[in-house]
Amino acid sequence: MTIYESVLAIAKTYMGPAADSFVTRQCQVALQTTPTQLTSADCKPLAHAIEVAACRFIERTQAEAMAGKIAKL
Repeated sequence: MTIYESVLAIAKTYMGPAADSFVTRQCQVALQTTPTQLTSADCKPLAHAIEVAACRFIERTQAEAMAGKIAKL
């Protein structure tokens, strides 16, 4: 399983089918990379970007939990 697939699996539990486009967008905007080029070193900065952006769509506690799991990858 790639890093992106792991991130996506976590995000889907919190964001459902919107997770794919959401995570892809965060990769592009926050990290200037594509999902297929993600490395484990990208997980913490990606988790932070996802947490900040996800607060617009889901509760803060859920966004924090999701980001915490992504940061640990």
